[in-house]
Amino acid sequence: MNTNKTPTIDHSILLPYLKMHGSNSMSYSSLQKELRHFVLDGIGYIAYLPFKHLFWSLRGHRIVIGDPICDPQHYSQILTAFFEETQRATFVHIGAACGDALAQLGIQVNGFGIETELPCDNFDLGGKTRAKLRQWRNKCQREGVTVIEKSIDAFESTEPVKALSKAWLNTKGTNEYGILSRPFSYQQEPDVRNFWAYQNNKLIAMSVFDPIYKNNQVIAYYHNVDRVLPDAPNGSGAFIILEAMKQFQKEGKAFISLGLSPLFMIQSRSGHNKNQQTQKALKYAYKNLNYIYPFQGNASHKQKFAGNQRQVYVAATQGNNLWQVLVLLKALGSLNINRGTLNLFTHIAREKLSSRKAKE
Repeated sequence: MNTNKTPTIDHSILLPYLKMHGSNSMSYSSLQKELRHFVLDGIGYIAYLPFKHLFWSLRGHRIVIGDPICDPQHYSQILTAFFEETQRATFVHIGAACGDALAQLGIQVNGFGIETELPCDNFDLGGKTRAKLRQWRNKCQREGVTVIEKSIDAFESTEPVKALSKAWLNTKGTNEYGILSRPFSYQQEPDVRNFWAYQNNKLIAMSVFDPIYKNNQVIAYYHNVDRVLPDAPNGSGAFIILEAMKQFQKEGKAFISLGLSPLFMIQSRSGHNKNQQTQKALKYAYKNLNYIYPFQGNASHKQKFAGNQRQVYVAATQGNNLWQVLVLLKALGSLNINRGTLNLFTHIAREKLSSRKAKE
């Protein structure tokens, strides 16, 4: 069976695999132009970001985004072929089945956070668990917020959309996890859904939903892009999700993924040879380094939806030591040498010293 090592692969080759096996919330993101693709003919492909840096990765890394785009029963086969081409790869936002396949190949696998999924059928806003959602919905309805679905190509002018994005980015004040947050496109993309919130004929918020595929059908959506004006009614973003869910439910779609809550509720999985020090350091980062990234705020917001949660994993062929995690964050554009980074290094050093003393 042949492998295709061409640095850039035409999307016409990738799309059949994507539509058959693209059931990870990151699957559609595998088409980003910054990524390269390892294709195993007749099986599927692995999307990765080539990363090389004079300090962080002199010999180069491949940062793999999400699960391989293939039938899960072929994970071991495509991963084995991939490792014949590279021995320096880090995997992020992978599911349990991919983690199992990597563990069987002798690679360490660590928890990296949770992904939240909202079932479209019978998503009840009653009771205490979703009281905040109910409050946001009622507030938006009282204040005259309306939500419509419309293709980006249907706008006579995209200036209101650009103004919304600019206002949101100016107030956000945090880094996104690079290619884990697929950028908004001002051109309509296949199977992508755009929803817009208006108040008094003014665009105040928007959401973009990427398709999740199985057996050549769109089975669910990933809430990939969120933009809300600072003066929009509280909960406008959540209100769009609830209104979009009504439409998806009518179409028989299974769920909406809210994506990753990084470092939240990190857990190990039986059979995964986790790096204990790395797990401790990541839990420390979640608790103490929220000025680097709003880990707790991200998790708290998604908790209000009271959705189904599943663990997401990270793995590295060089071992899941903290250096490999920092290389990953640097490659994703989420790491700067600042007070937070130095605090993390200090914590790692203390943990290592404490561990050595305990063994003496």
